Amino acid sequence: MTGSPRDTPGPVIEYRRLEAPVALPDDVLCAVTFGARSESVDDPRCVRVGLEPLAGGGLVEVWHASGRVHRGYDGLVRYTHDEHHLAAAIEIDESRYGGIAAAAQVAYAAMASFQAAVQFPQVLRVWNYFDAINEGDGDGERYRQFCVGRTAGLGDALAKPYPAATAIGRRDGDRTLQVYWLAGRVPGRAIENPRQVSAYLYPRRYSPSPPVFSRAMLVSPELLMISGTASVVGHASHHTGDLQRQLEETLRNLRAVIQRAAALAPRLPAELSHNSRLKVYLRDASAVAQIEQLLRAELPPGVPYVVLAADVCRADLLVEIDCQHGAG
Repeated sequence: MTGSPRDTPGPVIEYRRLEAPVALPDDVLCAVTFGARSESVDDPRCVRVGLEPLAGGGLVEVWHASGRVHRGYDGLVRYTHDEHHLAAAIEIDESRYGGIAAAAQVAYAAMASFQAAVQFPQVLRVWNYFDAINEGDGDGERYRQFCVGRTAGLGDALAKPYPAATAIGRRDGDRTLQVYWLAGRVPGRAIENPRQVSAYLYPRRYSPSPPVFSRAMLVSPELLMISGTASVVGHASHHTGDLQRQLEETLRNLRAVIQRAAALAPRLPAELSHNSRLKVYLRDASAVAQIEQLLRAELPPGVPYVVLAADVCRADLLVEIDCQHGAG
């Protein structure tokens, strides 16, 4: 059924403690760790993002497969897959290409070419991490240049439904662009937020190329993957300088997306729950005690989360959250 997820299992996602480096269990499709790079693990299933954990340190985001896992490399892409889904990653040194725009173009062209050749053509969810996301003025800002490069790299492959996505700034001085994603054999269903203008329809003043992502992707009847979400109503940032109100607005946006998805997928809870997984990106590391206090007040008991020191794509946003929301 074009445009909606089939009744196939999505990856089961959990946060768990794994000592690194470690041999991953055979049923793991992908494992995402956070913090400074340490001893590398020669396993295409492993992704390390250089964001400092402020809360939830030592937790690993583990995607469990629904069957046998196959692994491989194809040019710039390293990948793994089971019967239903594929996880893949690209890491590019910006200095080899002259900056973030060219690196993003190369990365996304490689993604598009790879995806066109495999049996998992539907890109469902993408994460992008790179250093100094807010550096530069106007259209020269690195985030805007990333958007330009991403659109150029996708070229003819740029088509709806756009995947859910996150773009976040590291602070490690490492000019490596990291892109990793989940793809499937069949389309998901893109979900938009009734409180927000779709990102791909943003006015020109935000970027020469609008961000090409959906607010969320219904990957399966039991898994909703929500894009990086912040204190944006319509297309404008709200509550400048006020962390508490920005977090409250962000959670309102998450709940709006979840409720819209739950109306289409009755197995999904209509509220955040212990089967939700949050990554909280916090601009001011010194505010971690405040953000944890607010999260405890706002979230139902038992919702697992990690808090990471990071820069958000708009300089006036203090916090962003992405979420994997599951059932059962």
